[in-house]
Amino acid sequence: MSHNFLKTTPLLGFALAMILGVFSARAFAENENKPLAQNEGLEDLDQAMRVKINATGIRDINQAVELLQRALDKGLEPVDADFAQELLSSALMERASALVRVINARSIADPKVQQIRQLVISDLRRILAYDNPPPRASFELGRLMAMPGGDPHEARRVLTTFLETPDLPDNQRAEAFILRSRVQTDEAKALADFDEALRLAPDNAGYRLVRAVFLRSRSKFEDALEEVGQVLQQAPDDANALILQGELFRELNQPDEALASFDRATKLAPQAPTPFQNRGEIYRKQEKFDLAIAQFDQVLKLQPGYPLTLVHRAEAYLYSGKLEKALADVEGVLEKQPLIAAHRLRAEVLAKMDRLQEAIEEMERVSKAMPQQVDLRMQLALYYLVDGQPRKAIAAYSEVIKVNEKSFVAWRSRGDAYLNIGEHSEAVADLQQALELSPDDSSVLNNLAWVLATSPQDEVRDAKRAIELATKACEQSDYSQSHILSTLAAAYAEAGQFETAIKWSQKAVDMEDPEHGKQLAAELASYREDRPWREKQTVAESEPTAEKPEATETTK
Repeated sequence: MSHNFLKTTPLLGFALAMILGVFSARAFAENENKPLAQNEGLEDLDQAMRVKINATGIRDINQAVELLQRALDKGLEPVDADFAQELLSSALMERASALVRVINARSIADPKVQQIRQLVISDLRRILAYDNPPPRASFELGRLMAMPGGDPHEARRVLTTFLETPDLPDNQRAEAFILRSRVQTDEAKALADFDEALRLAPDNAGYRLVRAVFLRSRSKFEDALEEVGQVLQQAPDDANALILQGELFRELNQPDEALASFDRATKLAPQAPTPFQNRGEIYRKQEKFDLAIAQFDQVLKLQPGYPLTLVHRAEAYLYSGKLEKALADVEGVLEKQPLIAAHRLRAEVLAKMDRLQEAIEEMERVSKAMPQQVDLRMQLALYYLVDGQPRKAIAAYSEVIKVNEKSFVAWRSRGDAYLNIGEHSEAVADLQQALELSPDDSSVLNNLAWVLATSPQDEVRDAKRAIELATKACEQSDYSQSHILSTLAAAYAEAGQFETAIKWSQKAVDMEDPEHGKQLAAELASYREDRPWREKQTVAESEPTAEKPEATETTK
């Protein structure tokens, strides 16, 4: 019978050994005539030992933890307290290990998993506060802290402590190095950890893929691709490696190679949505919208209602002119999630459907809800301009500039909007700001030169500066744009150099620009009469949904 009794589980054997140790300690204490009357937690300790020995699940472990903590709180003799702490550490480690298995089996984004994770972290910290904690506690805490939302500093510290443990198995050391590499702030230290992990486990393809992902995050795409290539040499049918290879080829702008990798991955893992998603994005970028839609359809069969894919398919529908389908996809997303990208896309679809006022209302709501998102304001301002509401556009661009004074597009666009309403001094100031941010932009060079050459306001015109800017704009565009040649002609006319103005104006007319031909001819006629060109745009503010007025009014 005694032999059968000793053939028990390791946990039970440990507990029995500890119990025998306590009994021996008590006997020693009694022999030393030490009073035990003040050992008020002893009853809870005895009950905790019984619960721990007979534990069959997490509920029993929880009860043992509560009893042991209560025993320590009530007070125990030093020997009993030491034993209770050791037993409590063991129970906490057992509970943490069980809960870690729950975390591993579920999505880290699950709120319930996050609650469990916090409990495990608390348990592990308590274990590490005791004397001689098990090394595994440092490892598990480091692993949890290395996850998204964890504390990388604490992760590094406890994983370093774990790695200082002597005689660790190579596989455990390798895994700890991999975990620590993910939370290193110094790239050289991270790569050193990767190297050490791969030295200890050279055949672990997963570790090499983790290093490839790290290199990718540092935009070292070629190095990452080399790592993936080594994995595929060892395991040519590793679908995850093929997917990562395809994504790296995408980063390197090698779409044909990317498509080949994704095609191989799909043959190996036909139920994996990622290759379909990537192929769809490649085709969308190539403006092969029907092919893109077909790929997104496959993703949605595997992941019905997936928001990102619905947004991407809506874009493909939009750019292929299938506006109703685009709107249906976007509204399908917005029924579930108020994604900014979906709101913006809905507005774009509505604008394409000539429902501009609805598009404006959409962007007004989103911009109001997220005032720091300058891109939303920029899109709203554009719609105001298209709808003949330049003053509202100016107000929107002004909000962008408050948030980001370095927004070249906002300065340029507000300057152009000021031109539309004839406020030339304000336009010049904004276009000068835009030019400081992008000195070689031909559009800004041209528009600023034009107002300096043609404004009816004497204090605005500057012929010398206009010639300088217009010449640079012509150089930037290789003298190939009729409207920019027209600006150069206007600048020389303002300077009184009408022969040169006629030369450039004639070149502009000779380009037979169907959009600007009549005005170009009128400008040439003016210069032949030795009269500089004067122009002031006056766009009246329209009511929403009203017909847009004529864009410009020219005065000489």
